[in-house]
Amino acid sequence: MSRFSLLPYQTRWVSDDAGFKVIEKARRIGISWAEAYGAVVHAGNRGGGNVYYQAYNLEMTRGFIEDCARWAKALEIGATRLGETLIADGPRSLRAFRIALASGREILAMTSAPRAFRSRGRPGDLAIVDEAAFVDDLGQVLKAAMAFRVWGGRAHVISTHNGEANPFAVLCHDLREGRRPGSLHRVTLKEALAEGLFRRICEERVQPWSTRAEAAWEAALRTEYGTHAGEELDCIPAAGAGAWLGWDAIRACEHAAAGDPAAFAGGTATIGVDVARRRDLWVAAVLEQVGDVLWLRELVTRRAIPFSAQRALVGVLAARYRPARIAVDQTGMGEAVVEQLQEELGSATVDGVLMTGPRRLDAATALREAVEDRRLRLPADADLRRDLHAVRAEAGPTGAPRLMAERSATDGHADRFWALALACAAARTGSPRIEGIAARRRASGLVDFF
Repeated sequence: MSRFSLLPYQTRWVSDDAGFKVIEKARRIGISWAEAYGAVVHAGNRGGGNVYYQAYNLEMTRGFIEDCARWAKALEIGATRLGETLIADGPRSLRAFRIALASGREILAMTSAPRAFRSRGRPGDLAIVDEAAFVDDLGQVLKAAMAFRVWGGRAHVISTHNGEANPFAVLCHDLREGRRPGSLHRVTLKEALAEGLFRRICEERVQPWSTRAEAAWEAALRTEYGTHAGEELDCIPAAGAGAWLGWDAIRACEHAAAGDPAAFAGGTATIGVDVARRRDLWVAAVLEQVGDVLWLRELVTRRAIPFSAQRALVGVLAARYRPARIAVDQTGMGEAVVEQLQEELGSATVDGVLMTGPRRLDAATALREAVEDRRLRLPADADLRRDLHAVRAEAGPTGAPRLMAERSATDGHADRFWALALACAAARTGSPRIEGIAARRRASGLVDFF
C-alpha cells in the first residue's frame, strides 16, 4: 500500500487549492499519479464537481483513468468503470474514457482538443491538461480550460518542458514573473530524489535502497537522456533551437508610450507587411525613427481578409504616416500584392522582399540588432511578446542559422515578428532607393536590404 501514500512534493501539488496552478516537472516523478488522486478526491466529494482531463495521446488518457480507478478502490470511494465513450469535437468524435463515482460526479479523460472543453466547466468542475508542452495548439486548449474559472471551477496544467519557445515555457515564465495570476510549482529530479522518489521505486521493485544505488540509478538515467537531461530531468527548457530574441531583451524594449498612433510626430516612418490570406495573420508594423530610436507606432493585425482589403489598409497607413519605405513580403501570394501596391504607391516606396533563407536572416538580424542595442520601443503586449520570442534558430545545412516558428491555429506563424523585422530592415537602409535601381534588382530577383 506504500504507493497509495504521496511523497512530499506530490502532497504540496495536490494540497494547493489555487484556482489555476501549473507545474513544470522532471519526467516520470509521479505527478500524474498524484493528480489522479486529486481528481478522485475532487469528484468523489459530494461538494465537488466533474473532472475533465486532456493529454496529447490516447494511452495517457487511458492510463489516467486506470490510475483514478486504483485510487478510488484504495480510498474506498464507490466507482463504476464505464470504459470508452465518444464525445463530440465539432464535425468529428473523440474517443474518451470515463469513470463514474458514487457522488454522482464523473472523471472524463480525452486527447487534447480545445473544443472538448467547450460547454463544460460548471461550478466546481476541474480541467486538467497533462504534458501540456506536447499538445496541439496549447493556447486554445488553455483558453478553453480557463473558462472553467468563470463559475468557480479550477484548471491544472502539468508538463515537462519541450523547448524554451514552447507556449508551456512561455506560460511558466509569465507566472514566475507575476505577469499572469496563478500558482507555479517546479520539481526537478534531484528534488524528487531528495524527497523519496527512488526509495518509492525500490519499494515497488521490492529491492533494497541505498545512497550508492540511488546515485548509480540517477547517473544511469542522466546518461540515457544525454544532452536532453537538462530539459527532461532538471526543468530547463532546451535552448538547442534557441529563441532568436530572449525574454529579457524583448522586455527591455517595452515602453508605455509605444504602440500609440497618436504619438506619431511626423518623423521618418517605415512599414513592414507580412502578407497572409487564410492560414496566418496579416500584419503591418509601423515604425517612426526619433533620433536613433525606432518607435512602434501602430501594429495592425487581421485574419482572412481579401487582398483588396490588405491593399486598402496599406493605403490608409501610407496616407497617415507617409513612409519612406514599405517592405512587403513578396513570397508566394505576396507577388500580386506587391505589384499592385507598387502601381498605387510607387515602386520607389514599396519594396517587394522575397523571403528566401538569406533574406529572412537579413530581416531577422535587423530586428535583433535593434532589440539588443535598445534602439526599439515596443508596447507591453502579450501577443507581440510571444511572437517575438517564438522564432527559433538552429544550424542549417551550410552552418548558417535557419529560422523557424511553430504555427498556431489562432496566433499565426510569428507573423508580428516578421512584419516588425521587415520594418526594421527597411529603416536600416536609410533613404528610399532610386526607382530604376529597385526595378533592376527586382527584375534580376536580387532584393535585399543593403
